[in-house]
Amino acid sequence: MRLGIVGAGQSACTLATELIRGNFDGEILVFNGEPHRPYQRPPLSKSWLKMPADTNILLLLPEPIENHASIQWIGEWVKLIKPDSGEIYTEQATYRVDQIVLATGTRARRLTIKGLPPETGHVIRTLGDAERLRQHIDDAKNITIIGAGFLAFELAATLDHPDRIIRIVAKANRLLPQVSLKTADRLVGSSPASTLVDVKIESFDTVNKSLITNHGPVPADLVIIAAGAIPNTEIAERCGLGTAEGIATDEFMQTPHPKVSAIGEVSLHHQPHLGRSERVESISEANDSATTCAKRLLGHSEPFGAIPWFWSDQGQLKLQIAGLCARSDDETCLISTDADSVVIRHCGDRVTAVEAINAPKEFMAARRLFERGTVSLSALIKVGSVFDLLQSSRS
Repeated sequence: MRLGIVGAGQSACTLATELIRGNFDGEILVFNGEPHRPYQRPPLSKSWLKMPADTNILLLLPEPIENHASIQWIGEWVKLIKPDSGEIYTEQATYRVDQIVLATGTRARRLTIKGLPPETGHVIRTLGDAERLRQHIDDAKNITIIGAGFLAFELAATLDHPDRIIRIVAKANRLLPQVSLKTADRLVGSSPASTLVDVKIESFDTVNKSLITNHGPVPADLVIIAAGAIPNTEIAERCGLGTAEGIATDEFMQTPHPKVSAIGEVSLHHQPHLGRSERVESISEANDSATTCAKRLLGHSEPFGAIPWFWSDQGQLKLQIAGLCARSDDETCLISTDADSVVIRHCGDRVTAVEAINAPKEFMAARRLFERGTVSLSALIKVGSVFDLLQSSRS
């Protein structure tokens, strides 16, 4: 088999690794349009911004995998695929394969702000974005981050410095809407950034170096837009296999076309933990969907059944989330001390997610419990600890 993987991020590299370790009988073409070897993205908004500019520490693949004889790295962007013929088109050439896997990931959402100079406005999604941002950090005294999610607060913690003022401004009426109010309050309260919600940005004043908003001017000699991500579905859309919402697949990561699969953050498929189809942006989704796809391509299919999990490092606080809840789900605080906290998200008595701050044992126990099936809120409250509930269920 000749396999073409479009993309070279986390899911693409996991797929290639699993195939090679599974003794894949064929050739793997990996299309990587970026001018870098495959790299990890999460560190770009965390520790890497503060470290010496060594891209080697970001590398995704060990050398035996990256240099494996089965893999051909093609340093070109894919423009078009023709599933029926198995053709993959770049600007320079056309490649013919037996199977195509779309692992195109997401890109940073950009905002158009009238008057904002290119050298002042930044996003951070790729290594190129991070390298560009690093060049401007040292001279910045007023950094304004636009966004309400994890990325905004990770950047604030990473860029914290006695000589800087960091502000987070958000269009929404609350910060960190992905998590419970209790968890959000703790993270926001520990952030070095001042925050402002319900913000409408009108323009940028280049003379006074400030964003003009409905709350008045916000000083900013450096602006970072952390307003979410957009799935790269254009290639799939051109051949009728995707929409702006994602690329629909079955539980084996197969699209409706027998020659095309989709994995990672672009894949819109059934999430057993949720009981519905949803596109999930996380490292766990990238790895688990790629593993599911690899098993099918190797001839021993297993449906996707993974439990989503997430993490966010924000200064001294490490947030870890097991499961995935609706934003409207209820919240119950299970543990709250000066050192750590655990908040349970639930729908009635059914636990949908566990949010753990500086409580890795609770997080790992939650993952194990979710893997076993439904978790009961009343049982958790009775025991008082996710870890203790796991231990008691083993005895």
